[in-house]
Amino acid sequence: MKLFAAAALLGLAACTVQPEVASTPGPLPPLAQRLDAPRLAMIEHVLAGYFASDITNPPTVCASWHDGREEEALPPADETALIARFPQLAPMSRCSRTANGWRDTETDQPALVFTLHNFTCASEESCSAWGGYRSNGANSMSYLYRGEWNGDKWEFTRDPRLIAE
Repeated sequence: MKLFAAAALLGLAACTVQPEVASTPGPLPPLAQRLDAPRLAMIEHVLAGYFASDITNPPTVCASWHDGREEEALPPADETALIARFPQLAPMSRCSRTANGWRDTETDQPALVFTLHNFTCASEESCSAWGGYRSNGANSMSYLYRGEWNGDKWEFTRDPRLIAE
């Protein structure tokens, strides 16, 4: 009888469903792999440099385009793609311009807004834009970023000269 009970328990154990172990997804592919989105790939490149740095108590960070007049939010799909890539990035709706500079609308703490402006493409495979950020009423230096499609992805270089040169 003991042998029968042991065999029955083993049989039942074999029938139980093992819980699935959640696997950690791999990193998202860079947005730079999209030929059709050079502006998005360029802002991704600029943000990657910032988020890779070791900043203690970073402010809320938003990203925008500059349309020649003032910063504007990225298209929703582009903003969602960047937030998926950089969970530290906040939607532009969370950053508000005040007399004292950019502020986080949820915390009223200072915010930092990265902006690309004067984005142009000389061809489907060669683009450039000026990029920098604004925070606490101050602007960073704007650098000229150039993007070239290498057949597989966008590659970017930053011109070391400042906008005023």
